[in-house]
Amino acid sequence: MLVFDLILATRRPVMTGVERYGANLFEAVRRIRPDTVAFVRDASPFRDKTGLIEVASLYGGWFGLPSKIKRRGLSPSAVVFPTAPASPLFLANRVALARIAHDVFPWDRTRTMPLKGRLLFRDVETLMARRYDLFCGTTETVAAELRAQLKRSDIDWCGNAPGLDFSAAEIAPPDAPKEFVLAVGTVEPRKNYARLIKLAESDADGALPIVLVGRSGWGDIVAKIESLAARRPDRFRWYRELADDGALLWLYRRAAGFVSLSHAEGFNMPLVEAAMCGRPVLVSDLPIHRIVAPAWARYVDERMSPAELWEQIRATAAAQPDVTAVEDYRRRYGFEKVADRLCELVDRLPR
Repeated sequence: MLVFDLILATRRPVMTGVERYGANLFEAVRRIRPDTVAFVRDASPFRDKTGLIEVASLYGGWFGLPSKIKRRGLSPSAVVFPTAPASPLFLANRVALARIAHDVFPWDRTRTMPLKGRLLFRDVETLMARRYDLFCGTTETVAAELRAQLKRSDIDWCGNAPGLDFSAAEIAPPDAPKEFVLAVGTVEPRKNYARLIKLAESDADGALPIVLVGRSGWGDIVAKIESLAARRPDRFRWYRELADDGALLWLYRRAAGFVSLSHAEGFNMPLVEAAMCGRPVLVSDLPIHRIVAPAWARYVDERMSPAELWEQIRATAAAQPDVTAVEDYRRRYGFEKVADRLCELVDRLPR
């Protein structure tokens, strides 16, 4: 059997993309191996509660997970950590550990992270890096970056897929504009939302309102986004707690275009979700975007002015992708593939 640690991933009703990844991967693995269980802080995000074990304390539950597994009498072939590092108490435990990391951001940009985030995702991760029996990046690119950062040559990859429920019933968010450009992602420095602010404040011809969906993160950019949303509701709408997948689907499927101007990404799940919804996409020219973005994506560089960006957005929105191209793109990503790959890698571990 496999045990998933989803305690920190389920600490709030609105999950990030990484947290959704962990929950969806657990459900996909559970379909292959029905005896798979997951420890969670809150089981409410899951429709099927089979195999879920709730813990009363958030960080206490995460830190004390080895003893909770033992007290339950569980004998997993591996404990999987798809969203957060393993508790240091696993250093004194011989059970096999499988960690999936999504990027090297915690080491690259530590000054922009809050203290708690640095302690958990940089310091604890570094401490536990040698303890993991299986260490994976979500993509080959991320795996290569992790190998270089952590000096561990056997870091593999297991795949990535969108966390959105595409079968959810669409629901219009409150006060959504009729025409808009969409951006999705936690409000934090690497997303380059400072450039998004300049777009919203631009008086360029044909500029549309911008809708941002993303939880409040860290850095000075949070206050700037709050200020813009308060000052210019006609040009900028921020949905910071959009809990329903149906509301996000409504926005994806009606946006004139999707924009992502990030400085760095490990995968960029919202980009993939927008493309799977058949939207035109305009993205920064990053190596990972060149890998995961659809064939119809347009790329921009940092030197473009807001007026030039709006010109590119209008051109992007005018070129709707072909239905066949969208269908081909959708087949590239799915949690069934990730689950199969993870189970295959776990099965290779020495017993």
